[in-house]
Amino acid sequence: MVLASTGLAAGPVGAEVPPVYRLVAARHGLSADGLYALALRASGRQSPYAPVPTPWPWTVRACAGARCERVYPETREAMATVLAAGQRAGLTLYVGPLALRWDPDRLPLHTATQPRVTLQEAARQLAGALRAPPHGSPTPAIAAARRPGASARAPWGALIAQVAAEENLPAALVHAVVATESGYDPQAVSPKGAVGLMQLMPATAERFGVPRAARTDPARNLRAGARYLGWLLNTFHGDLELALAGYNAGEGAVQKYGNQVPPYRETQQYVRRVIHHLARSAGGPAS
Repeated sequence: MVLASTGLAAGPVGAEVPPVYRLVAARHGLSADGLYALALRASGRQSPYAPVPTPWPWTVRACAGARCERVYPETREAMATVLAAGQRAGLTLYVGPLALRWDPDRLPLHTATQPRVTLQEAARQLAGALRAPPHGSPTPAIAAARRPGASARAPWGALIAQVAAEENLPAALVHAVVATESGYDPQAVSPKGAVGLMQLMPATAERFGVPRAARTDPARNLRAGARYLGWLLNTFHGDLELALAGYNAGEGAVQKYGNQVPPYRETQQYVRRVIHHLARSAGGPAS
């Protein structure tokens, strides 16, 4: 999957987008704000050159099975040393500002340490995944969620911003999940009985502090869904795709398949749609 290790890190979602991200986004037909938001999540750290967190250009994410660690080498040379050691240890490695999975056969070591190269390649893969046609016909709810109108989104912006801030999540990510799950319809009900903006099942609502009878309340629905999403991100070490797959199919399904996105068509499409919404807009829901 594209950006299979997009971790969440602290950083202002509304930060000024550097020119390089604007150029790369324009080249690949992506939102510059959305692309930069993903980079902040994947590689953001406090920079010695800026007063706010920024994507660290030489970030390495090293994974051994379900265990992952993010490393911030100070130079290209230090990054090359980390990558070489990780390769010898048989680790799965992700490189650069957008956590591009490193394939040494396609991206030699000296190239993998160049952030502009890894940024371009990650954006190219993301844009390709977004353009890929989905398999099968979407349900009416999913079709509506792809194109939520401004009138559907408008009532929920302030509430989503509040809940996201209190649960330490980017508002853009919560918007992306809501857009995909329910198309901003608080009365949405799935064939399996999930309800509301975040499409909560009864057991999930109770697990995160909302009685079954109260899960249709928009504020409580959002709160429980956001808490579950945050829990999944912590459980899967900040891996955004695994967290989203867990939200759709349950964390047990992700663990069953060795901490990979399960081979379920619905789940794989779901992950792609949420990332699509997130990539299209950093400050609010995607259109």
